[in-house]
Amino acid sequence: MCGISGYIGQKTFNASKKNQLFGLMKNRGPDSNGYKKIVNNSEVTYLFFTRLAILGPKQDSNQPFNYKDKTLIFNGEIYNYLEIKNKLLKYGYKFKTHSDTEVLIKALDKWGIDCVKKLEGMWAFFYHDNSKKISYLCRDRFGEKPLFFMRKPNEFFFGSEIKYIKCLYDKNLQVNFNKLENFLKNGYKCLHKDNKTNFKDIFSVQSGHYLKIKNNKIDNIKYWNFLDKKKNYFEEKESIKDLKDKLYKSIEIRLRSDFPIAFFLSGGIDSNTLAFIAKKYFGYKMKTYSIIGTDPKYDESKMIDFASKNLETEHVNLQINLKKINFLKILKKQIIYHDSPVSTINSLLNFLLYKKVKKDGFKVSISGIGSDEIFSGYYDHHLLYLNEIKKNKKIYELSNNNWKKVVLPIVRNPFLKNNLLYVKDPKFRKHIYQYEEFKNTIFCKKLKDNFYEKKYCKSLMKNRMVNEMFSEIVPVVLKEDDLNGMYHSIENRSPFLDSNLFQSGLNMPSQLYVRNGLAKWPLREIIKDIVPDKIRLNERKTGFNASIKDIFNFNNENIKYLTSDNQIFSIINKNKFKKFIEKNKNFSGVQNNFMFNFLSVKLFLESLE
Repeated sequence: MCGISGYIGQKTFNASKKNQLFGLMKNRGPDSNGYKKIVNNSEVTYLFFTRLAILGPKQDSNQPFNYKDKTLIFNGEIYNYLEIKNKLLKYGYKFKTHSDTEVLIKALDKWGIDCVKKLEGMWAFFYHDNSKKISYLCRDRFGEKPLFFMRKPNEFFFGSEIKYIKCLYDKNLQVNFNKLENFLKNGYKCLHKDNKTNFKDIFSVQSGHYLKIKNNKIDNIKYWNFLDKKKNYFEEKESIKDLKDKLYKSIEIRLRSDFPIAFFLSGGIDSNTLAFIAKKYFGYKMKTYSIIGTDPKYDESKMIDFASKNLETEHVNLQINLKKINFLKILKKQIIYHDSPVSTINSLLNFLLYKKVKKDGFKVSISGIGSDEIFSGYYDHHLLYLNEIKKNKKIYELSNNNWKKVVLPIVRNPFLKNNLLYVKDPKFRKHIYQYEEFKNTIFCKKLKDNFYEKKYCKSLMKNRMVNEMFSEIVPVVLKEDDLNGMYHSIENRSPFLDSNLFQSGLNMPSQLYVRNGLAKWPLREIIKDIVPDKIRLNERKTGFNASIKDIFNFNNENIKYLTSDNQIFSIINKNKFKKFIEKNKNFSGVQNNFMFNFLSVKLFLESLE
């Protein structure tokens, strides 16, 4: 994994500015750094790069990487680089390194920017073809790797992190208070509905897109259309086999590394699927890591211990004693590095897990991000499924009874206790955004329910899952995960985020998602005889979380701090907020989320002062 940054315009950067930038970029790339200046008439392109060596660790793979009149800086991993390399060899290309960087630049030389359609991986890269006087700034299909840009008159800035752009721009940036207000009102699922950031002039390159830059003109081009018009709906056995083949291939190519890989392990089926397949099928010797708290509501320790014993792996349980850790100090550190509020308490806890993995000497990790959005992992998916099959009375009646026996007893959200929720109201979405009545009393402006979702496909269930994948849940997790990992110079890989696997899941017949009251049925079938049934058939979805009161003491001194002068009170009514926290000694779940978001935004605004 690496850090990339650059500038196109007429500025010049002295040695002091370069060193300042490389200092900011060091976490993403502690192994080496590189710089290149390209002059085209009056326009100058500056490219900056820092490297975390994973594939081809020798110095001959350092960047900026040049081939003919072309230059590349690249953050990420091209997992199928060996397959692409073999194709290029047949065309007469020769290779001096063992890295995916050389494969990528020669693929760009051979097929142009359309080569990205052949890639399987995670990436953010800048590619310049000097003979054609054209540049491309490209981001991977799922947005695993971050990529930001800012455009000013006759100037263009980009970087893996916002702080790189701020460093090169060297002027104050305006805060996007609308973005912060939306986060406080609606919670983290609203953050990636567009490509705006917490700074008005800085934007994200959208996942599955590239920017074409030529003659001071920038075109935003979508290169991946995952909605395959030729949908192939297979029978159950064929669908399961197709998904299994693609999942196994995805794991196989993501095990390619010149360094050992740490596996994150929970009590659920996602991380266990990856670990058991890697161990039992590919013979990968691994070390596994879990985070364990003191709240029994989120305690998965028994299932984790069972899994690690069956894996026969060296396992580390990171015990989190919430009373002994200065979470406020950690949160401040995170926010400064993230250039934004931290989105969830879970991110704060995962930051500590990465710290332990780093201490043990790892540079690469694997986690189960994206499985819920492919295979139907959330409780509301089950209700969407019931709506999906309602016309088939026999299957519906059986599935409805199974839902009442298996799912209803473990659902906490009152909205999701209604099995007819989507049958009666297909447009119901109130549980998605954290939009609650109590907020009407403390915001300066009256709240508006501004929920919207994109229309990708006719299936209500699949459309909901695609929205979660690309604009609600997965982008938030990826952003937090990338920054937490990169703070500790660790690259995280997500085998479920594979384009072929995702498209097969999307094309799967809807009736296959749930069986016997269990969601994720295709995944449970794939891992039959691989993952123990105690894990494979576990219906409970736990996750790891904590209460705001576990990380912040609401004593008089801290209440005084929370209500101290801050720009957040241009969004929140200070007096009403003070009454709210004095009145509520025990925060409910929705209030708990809001209070963490408030604290996170307040600290973010303080960090800019």
